[in-house]
Amino acid sequence: MPEVSLVLIDRLLAISRALAGHIDPGTAFRATAIEIGSLIPHDHMDLAVLSHDGRRHACYEAGFHTSWSELAQHPLPTEVSPIRSVLWGEVPYLLADDALSDQRFHFATAIDGPIFAARLRSRIVVPLRARGGIIGALNISRHEVDCYTLADVAVAQQCADLIAPYIFALIQTEEARRAMLAESEARNRVELLRVGASQLTEGMERERRRMAMDLHDQTLADLARIARQLSALRGQGVARAAQLADLEQEVAGCLTELRHIVDDMRPSVLELFGLRDAVEAHLNRSVARAKPPIAVHIADTSDGGADSLPEPVRTALYRIVQEAINNAVRHAAPHRIDVLLASTTSVLRVIVTDDGQGCGAVDPAAHGGIGHMHTRAALIGARLRMGQAGRKSGGTRVVVEIDRPPSRELPAAAAATAPGEFAVSEAM
Repeated sequence: MPEVSLVLIDRLLAISRALAGHIDPGTAFRATAIEIGSLIPHDHMDLAVLSHDGRRHACYEAGFHTSWSELAQHPLPTEVSPIRSVLWGEVPYLLADDALSDQRFHFATAIDGPIFAARLRSRIVVPLRARGGIIGALNISRHEVDCYTLADVAVAQQCADLIAPYIFALIQTEEARRAMLAESEARNRVELLRVGASQLTEGMERERRRMAMDLHDQTLADLARIARQLSALRGQGVARAAQLADLEQEVAGCLTELRHIVDDMRPSVLELFGLRDAVEAHLNRSVARAKPPIAVHIADTSDGGADSLPEPVRTALYRIVQEAINNAVRHAAPHRIDVLLASTTSVLRVIVTDDGQGCGAVDPAAHGGIGHMHTRAALIGARLRMGQAGRKSGGTRVVVEIDRPPSRELPAAAAATAPGEFAVSEAM
């Protein structure tokens, strides 16, 4: 056997040994680059890998890295690859004396910047084949012009044929692992929503009992007392103006209490005037009796963006903000509470900030009001963050974000509950 063949076989065996033990495609490829370099000297080497449907491609680089490395995490359409003719099987290989001027690598949408930035002039591109098809391409480059020959192309193809099945297996394993993680995360989300919805239902039942007790112990008792007073006045046959004024005041008080209960059950301000006015009304009502006084401020730079959302989503956002305000007033002893509604073309954001005692560590799985906030956010596909308002100022900041338009509807039962359920919310 000719000596050159023995050397080639020895180098190919070395490449095979270099592959062993690696579980990541990029790491495995970089391990082989040194051995391939002993057969084909190079300044840069990269591996383009197609997605399972061939529509997108990732890239792994050995040696110095270019912007192509970003494709490992963010694959791009195959049609923008400078070597798409090889990836699509239109040509068996590419051999370039000077890729800077070789128009096969340059077209209107080509991501060819690294060729110029890294001065990749002499280039060999050969396909990676596995299971009867092309799964990617091996690209070998040098800074000098006219370095490679057809003999080098043949050696590069032998190297590609050797590493292709191993790389393909690693890619399949990686995709299976990602699919398992995605499935596990989906199951966890479903379980979180199941538990959260159960807790929310329990909170709704507690709220119904609380409202029934309030109506029985306060409003109905007041109405019964008024009825007795009216009966006494009728028995006397005459009523003085002062007595009628007292009765009128008590009736007005009952009506006010009933309005509060009804508004808590279904906020009429939200329906009539929108999220901004509903939040402002609740904010002012929450701090009306605070001692010492709490300053409040609300700003809306969203141009009414929240009011373009479906009604159940809007109601759920209101409940989340309502609970954030309630927690601040009840537990944080703030001097000021600020609410900001802001939006971009794709995201609506509501921020509630106070300068109180702070919330400490927040567990998304917590029971009570904080848990309900996270459940409501999950049910409408919103993102909820809670944390310290500032490094020095302390306080708490609650941020809820939702995409516009929302990707899914909120079940009506999850949104239309009354805020009284938050009466048992945990201290922040």
